[in-house]
Amino acid sequence: MVVCDHVEGLVATPAGPFYGPLAHGFACGAHLPVHVSSPWNALGDPVRDFDDDRLALADSWGITTPQGWRRQADHLLAGLDVGPEIDAVLGLRRRLRQRTGTVDPTAWRAAVRDWAVGQPGDPRELVDLVGVITRYEARFRADGVLPPGGVVNSVLGYDYGRAVSLARRGHGGGFCDHTAAEAVVLAAGALCRRAYTSWADFSAGYALGRVIRFDREEYGHMYVSVRGPHRLLMTERSSPWVHLPFS
Repeated sequence: MVVCDHVEGLVATPAGPFYGPLAHGFACGAHLPVHVSSPWNALGDPVRDFDDDRLALADSWGITTPQGWRRQADHLLAGLDVGPEIDAVLGLRRRLRQRTGTVDPTAWRAAVRDWAVGQPGDPRELVDLVGVITRYEARFRADGVLPPGGVVNSVLGYDYGRAVSLARRGHGGGFCDHTAAEAVVLAAGALCRRAYTSWADFSAGYALGRVIRFDREEYGHMYVSVRGPHRLLMTERSSPWVHLPFS
């Protein structure tokens, strides 16, 4: 079955930033606004209200207090939600490639197997990540999320992008003020600049983090709901990814 891209459209508010560090931070959280057709460059959404944001925070994050919002924001900015184990596996491939020039999955699995012995949890799950990542990257290349021969170097962008979404919800739900929410957006943008080299590089990392977390290789809604925004943000003339430099 072919599943169509889930894209509503790219929306911006004239009152929001279009250039500078704050706009860059908002652009790092643009996948979700494009998916639901809300402004990418603002904390607020005119069609959402206080209760919507509080309900979303409670249902999706278990957040019911300002303290809980702050803890989760810090957790995401530290890259501790989806990122650590997957990024460690990707880092092993980067180091192998630096030494040998190319990496075949067998050598990568062996490196992960050796490293996983000293890690918490089931080492087999970490080794299995090699196959999961390889298959998603092949699909990304087929769908244009990665260029031919391209790979993902980090999934930390998924945590950072979600930190921007959390800032929007926290502000809308009254769990933080405007200054605190913007500080999270700015921090997320700065962290993305450190981890990635371009919007395409960032988006592929965000996408891989999302699909490993939620899609389970079904290539269903969770896959197309990130593929569609990626395509629009990379090509639409009014996209922040087109008019904003990444670094």
